[in-house]
Amino acid sequence: MLLKFFLLFVMFVSAYAGESLLAESAKGEDYAKDTAWYTKIHPTVEAAIYLSDFQGTLSNAAPSVIDFKDDFKYANTASSFFSVETRFDYDYVPNIYISYFNMTQKNDVNISRGVTMVSTPFTNAATNIDYKVLNAVFFQDFKAKGAVKKGFYLGDIELDIGANLKVIDYLVRMKDNANPSAIYMYDKVDALIVLPYAGFKYYRYNFVLFGNISSLSYSESKATSYQFGIEYQVIKNIYLGYSYMYEDFQAIEKKDHIDFRTIGNKFSIKYAF
Repeated sequence: MLLKFFLLFVMFVSAYAGESLLAESAKGEDYAKDTAWYTKIHPTVEAAIYLSDFQGTLSNAAPSVIDFKDDFKYANTASSFFSVETRFDYDYVPNIYISYFNMTQKNDVNISRGVTMVSTPFTNAATNIDYKVLNAVFFQDFKAKGAVKKGFYLGDIELDIGANLKVIDYLVRMKDNANPSAIYMYDKVDALIVLPYAGFKYYRYNFVLFGNISSLSYSESKATSYQFGIEYQVIKNIYLGYSYMYEDFQAIEKKDHIDFRTIGNKFSIKYAF
């Protein structure tokens, strides 16, 4: 009896599959291409230059406060910025946005007052900051199609909700220039922080207005990042963009309290596959 049931089930599945294949064949090759798995995956790559200022302070119980901009005399810095975004047309599969940038500044400075880092006093110093950030955002998008009223297109709106896995690799160093045998004293922060993420996009013809923010504060640590800007579709698949970007974090390392910020303008080119 079980064998008969199994044979009937196989015959039913085979007949159904054969009918489905005939139906899809009748629709032609274009239909097959439109329903292929890769048509549900939409990657976008971005390359940009980030022009920013280093700001913030390093303080401790000495007491002393080092202002990164005023004391280290850092000017504007330019760094490369790269990102990859992949959107999926599958239910319950989150979209993924990954971005990375690396910036560094170095300078020899004479500080008019004594400052302390890692319990070491400085007045004449070689300074260096190296800052790397990787953001991995997993989010769901919710879209509302705009209406046309009296011939005027209102535009489309998208809201994004998710989580940002932020990886921070930060190094600040100082060495006493007056002492030939001196070595660099440094504070180094390696952190993985999970932050809530929210964003929006407004689409109207070839223009896209956008903004997003990630922020979390706990105990003595804090991290915030946000940006807002505009993109313009120059030709099919290619976008030019401008945005204002802000990144900061706070941490305690070797009894030094670090409050570091980068603020600046990002100019980008984006290709959507």
